[in-house]
Amino acid sequence: MSRPNKPNIVLITTDSQRWDTLRCMGSPFALSPHLDRLAEEGVLFEQAHTSSPVCTAARCSLMTGLHTPIHGCIENGIGRRQPLPMFTDALKEAGYRNLMIGKTHFGPVPPSFDVVHAVSEKSNDADDAYARYIRPLGYSRVSDHPNEIPEERFMEAFLADTAIAEMEKSLAEHGDQPFFAYCSLVSPHEPFDPPGRFMRAMDDAQLPPINYSPGEMAAFPEQLKVMLGMTGAGPDKPAELKHFTEKDGVTNAEALAEEVDGIRKRYYGLAAYCDEQIGRLIAFLDRAGIRERTLVIFSSDHGLQMFDHGFNDKHNYYDASWRVPFIMSMPGTLPSGERRDFAIWNDIPATILGAAGTASPYIQGFDLFTPLAAGLPSPRRCAVGSLYKSAALATKRWKLEYYFEERRGRMFDRRQDPHEQRDVYDDPAHRGVRGELLTALLHWRSDISDVQHLVETTRGGGPVARRLAPRTLAMRGTDAEERLNEWAERLDSY
Repeated sequence: MSRPNKPNIVLITTDSQRWDTLRCMGSPFALSPHLDRLAEEGVLFEQAHTSSPVCTAARCSLMTGLHTPIHGCIENGIGRRQPLPMFTDALKEAGYRNLMIGKTHFGPVPPSFDVVHAVSEKSNDADDAYARYIRPLGYSRVSDHPNEIPEERFMEAFLADTAIAEMEKSLAEHGDQPFFAYCSLVSPHEPFDPPGRFMRAMDDAQLPPINYSPGEMAAFPEQLKVMLGMTGAGPDKPAELKHFTEKDGVTNAEALAEEVDGIRKRYYGLAAYCDEQIGRLIAFLDRAGIRERTLVIFSSDHGLQMFDHGFNDKHNYYDASWRVPFIMSMPGTLPSGERRDFAIWNDIPATILGAAGTASPYIQGFDLFTPLAAGLPSPRRCAVGSLYKSAALATKRWKLEYYFEERRGRMFDRRQDPHEQRDVYDDPAHRGVRGELLTALLHWRSDISDVQHLVETTRGGGPVARRLAPRTLAMRGTDAEERLNEWAERLDSY
């Protein structure tokens, strides 16, 4: 349990952060110097995707390493199955001191966390660690634009301060014990309220045009329309601007251009503020002299449309929402300044356990740390995810979404149509590759299972059960992922 064998591990996540908030991801307007530096000192995954493009579902996949149909949380407001082991349980058994600072939103916090400073959504109703800090200072717990809370007092600064204090305490009082610190920032989740200097940081930025074609929302799958409140179904009709309206070929997008531009600039300013706080966390590791003995992972639970394709939400498989930033860094152990292709959020717990020298055979994700340390490619060759009653597959070239209740899908050629404007699902010229993609996705969906339950309950039975028992006991959570990998690589040859 010495430090050379068991590094400290710091996981930093944000909420609702698009991939194009990072200049190192190719965004010409992003303000992200600290995350750009982290990428220079580590490995950037250019095709990272969340396991599910919605908060609670993704975070439950992070903590359990399971896909949403297995842990049960297929959408916000639906609880995950319990009890389920969390990856922090295995870390605790491996000798780690576990610190939880920030947004949880994955259900009950497991007792394997030794320290918990939890915060909730941006709400004045919350009575959490940040509320107890900010209210005595005379500020409301939640702000709006313009933000009156000083940037050094705003939530992300508070969370960075708290994480630094707890890491310092762990080093001082438990110096021989490695720590895992999860710093879970809440921004740039709405309200888009960048504080201090960041309120006007993007004023002069030239943002790219909205990726939107009038009329495209009419062709959305029914599940997406319901989730966006476009059908009139459901009790909630948000007052804030969520999507453009289209009627008889006429859209209000042009009339809303100025308002949308302001929303976007505040969002990217808030992402830049998060970058500043992440820089403070990295600076602490440098200052404490533990940077080379600490694995740092940064990602976000999902992105956000910012009116690309006509709406501002997640709950979809467009790149703006499903694809996320993902950086790993440990100078001297992992490569520096290198890029890999695919990773998903299920890979995070497997990677953390791999760095800690342990593993779980039930996690439906790959250990990225071990191959990266050996200079090898990412073991994941494609992205796969699910959302409510749908699933999606992304390879280097193709993206296929399938909606089970509607028995229909959408398909995009990522190479020829990077803006995802031409759905070729029903194009006769793409019928062959569509069939292969759909078969691969549906095979994966039927192939994933609760491997832990199958393995731990296999006992007794008749001759058939006894013949099958060795096969069942040899199952691993990555079996379906491996089979999908092989299929995806073949598909990219089309």
